[in-house]
Amino acid sequence: MSKIGIIFVSVHHENTLKVLQAMKDEVELDLIPINYVKSADLSQYDYLGFASGVYYNKLSNALMKQIKNLDLSNKKTFIVYTCGSHYKKYEAEAEEILKTKSTYLGTYYCRGYDTFGPLKLIGGIARKHPSIKDIRLAQAFITDIILR
Repeated sequence: MSKIGIIFVSVHHENTLKVLQAMKDEVELDLIPINYVKSADLSQYDYLGFASGVYYNKLSNALMKQIKNLDLSNKKTFIVYTCGSHYKKYEAEAEEILKTKSTYLGTYYCRGYDTFGPLKLIGGIARKHPSIKDIRLAQAFITDIILR
């Protein structure tokens, strides 16, 4: 059976972690916090996901560093992220790198509760996200990924 690992960064409201835990409820996978990557045996994974919230309009710098530096040959990869508002393709840089270093399978994103900066003055945005619908779509995404 193929093994799935997801390297992740989830800060603030842990929106990304909520999505990943729902994926883990659907299929067997390992969640690898970014600060454990150096000690993790990534060679055991056929599928390697990269997950993050959006910080300053981009995926986590620490996650991007791993995407750039890891040997991803012979890996099937994907991206998962959450964002307060989706007005641009936040995954574009990571996607471009993964397409050259691995077999890139796609991206799942959804909105997540965001109170960064002045947004906290108004109680934040996307308060009810990730929603039940977001969770179900994330579970469908990971199920589809393992069929490829």
